[in-house]
Order: sequence, then C-alpha cells, then structure tokens
Amino acid sequence: MEKTACLIVDVQQAATAPLPDGGEGVTKRLSRLIGWCRQQMVPLVYVRQAAEEGEVSPIDPRIQPREGELVLDKSYSSAFLETELEDWCGQQGITQLIVAGMMTELCVDATIQSAFERGYQVLVPQGCCATYDNEYLKIWQGRYAQVFSLDDLLTQATR
Repeated sequence: MEKTACLIVDVQQAATAPLPDGGEGVTKRLSRLIGWCRQQMVPLVYVRQAAEEGEVSPIDPRIQPREGELVLDKSYSSAFLETELEDWCGQQGITQLIVAGMMTELCVDATIQSAFERGYQVLVPQGCCATYDNEYLKIWQGRYAQVFSLDDLLTQATR
C-alpha cells in the first residue's frame, strides 16, 4: 500500500490575488482537499516560493497550515530542488504524492516532473491547480501523473 503525502504548492497571496475570482474557487477546492487529508491523516506539506530578493509572500489565509504541518520555502520551480522535501519523504516512507497548487505550468509542473523522476506515484486532483489560463492537466495525464476529479480522488483513496 502506498504511503501518501499532499503537497500544496505556492498557494500564496501574491499568486491567488491576481486570479479572476481572487483565488476563491481554487482555495475552496483546496480547503476540501486539505480537510480530507487531515481527516485521513495524510501529511500536508505547504511549499512557498521565495522571490528573487528572498521575500516570501504569505500563504493564502483561506488555507493556512496548522501547527505541526511542514512548510518549506524554495528558490526554484521544483519543490524538490535544494529543499529538504526528498529527505522528509524518505524519512516518512512516502511513496505517493498528491500535488496541488499554483502556477500549473511552472511550479506545479516542475514539482510533478521532479516527483515522477524520483519514483513517486503522483496524483493530481482536477480543479486544485490554478494559473491564469492553461490546459496543463492534459499534458500530465498518462505521462507523469494520474489526473482525477477531486471527488474521484477522495472516494478512491478511502478504499
């Protein structure tokens, strides 16, 4: 059986505010995913992108991590590059990652490909990734990840 963790990538105020709905839709779906993960004891890892100056925009307040949930800062698109994510996953015995968050074609994509290259099974809940205008989910399906509707992912994972 796979041991799963959920990565919430770059859902920071600087990324959600410019969305047409101010990030309301994606954070609502992410809140549902996060609630399910907490209920199922699936570890959550929040990843934040640092700006070139080293500044880090706060995580969107609608999906704030709880005390004890891992928060990693990164300087590159992939959540694995020069962070402790891979070591943490190894220590926890993680073999499967649910990946969701912001910017679909940049940091989410880089993280999914990095996870795939490291041998993780990757799951992507539709509607839980956002960008300004993109169809990247079609590119991942069958290559790097299995793409599910959020309802299907939550139903299948409890079996």
